[in-house]
Amino acid sequence: MKTTPKWLTRTAAIAALALAAGGLAACSSSNNTSSDAKTTINWWSWNPDDNQAKTYITAFEKEHPNITIKHRFIQFADYENAVRLGASSGSGPDVFGLQVGTIANQLAPLTADLDAQAKKQIGSDYTDQLIATDQFKINGKQIGLPWMIAGAGEIWYNKGTLDKAGISAPPKDLAEWQADCTKIEALGQKCFVQGAKDDWVNLDVYQIIANQINPGGFYKAIVGKSKFDSADYIKAFDDWKALFDKGIIQSGALATTQYPDANDMWLKGQAAMIAFGNWNNSTMTTAALSGLASTYGDQVKSQTFVAAPFPDVVGGAKETGRLFGGPDVGWAISAKSKKQDAAFTFVKWLTASKSGQTLMGATLEQPALKSVPVAKTGLVDASVQGPVLEEQSKQLANLIGPRQISNADVQTALQQALSSVASGQMSSKDAAKSVQAAIDAAK
Repeated sequence: MKTTPKWLTRTAAIAALALAAGGLAACSSSNNTSSDAKTTINWWSWNPDDNQAKTYITAFEKEHPNITIKHRFIQFADYENAVRLGASSGSGPDVFGLQVGTIANQLAPLTADLDAQAKKQIGSDYTDQLIATDQFKINGKQIGLPWMIAGAGEIWYNKGTLDKAGISAPPKDLAEWQADCTKIEALGQKCFVQGAKDDWVNLDVYQIIANQINPGGFYKAIVGKSKFDSADYIKAFDDWKALFDKGIIQSGALATTQYPDANDMWLKGQAAMIAFGNWNNSTMTTAALSGLASTYGDQVKSQTFVAAPFPDVVGGAKETGRLFGGPDVGWAISAKSKKQDAAFTFVKWLTASKSGQTLMGATLEQPALKSVPVAKTGLVDASVQGPVLEEQSKQLANLIGPRQISNADVQTALQQALSSVASGQMSSKDAAKSVQAAIDAAK
């Protein structure tokens, strides 16, 4: 079972990329292709879409005039099967996108090992230059290189709503959160919205809770290196259920999707807080909010959205604010491509060049290349949002663990357990046992 990255439909990304395109000349790479031979590279992706891809293609082809990029966009639901067929036949992509987790595992046999090329052309320290390259290493093979880094573990709040409620800062613990909810609900708004019908966001929040109890321990337990049916993860289920019982998570959440339902409430100004990650960064820009006005009304243009550490909901959390995640998208080269060198030139440009990664930073998404910052231009309130971007970058360069669970059966077991505990159909102890059983079966 693969988790659809529904956050990838980012309204502001196209506008941000267009703004950035004018500055590419100053970021030009010195690694232009010197061969006289003309080459066409077939590039398949679910992200970027065709409009976003044009900006990258234009910039790359300007620097590498002998390489033409032919892009094919495929909807995420169809992507894995399309690539499997195309790359297996040898008539498909030269370069194609990967997501950490089940897609990477399933498509790994179709990829070339990029380690030797990366060491030669990027540097022997390429794993230090790029974030989370290890998440694309499967059975000793570097199946891809990261392009964009996504991390979860945050709560996002509407500063205007908190101001109206007389709340000077987002909640730091469960008691503050409950008190804040009382004030927010008195305004006729929802306090926090969770699209608990969507398994992926439930898994995000559970990981936040588990990391507050035992920082980083979740990632050992989920692969069988420690016991998942231990006290820590039983308590994490208890604390997850408490968010429903205490009214933090709204009534009817289990019938609500994160996209579009909860996200719509959030952008319409009907809810003060929501669980997102840095993929939501574009909503901190005036350009993004202007673009959203046609869907959510002019009111959205006056909102100030800000990320903050998820409140301590476990009582005496050992740590808060740590992000987990990894490459939201990375690039692989088909093992059957007859254009390995040109394909790697393109992959290197996307992932490890200042030019390609500056385009990424301009969208407020986190570049995989550590030396390239996220842009801080166009923010609604730079004094509040600027420090958020800086802290995110620090966290994303030092992730506590991966967001995706590599084994699909284990992921499904945990997602089902979370829904069952939330609805009262399963105890926390039984939930932890059910996940442990899936972990044992996967060994």
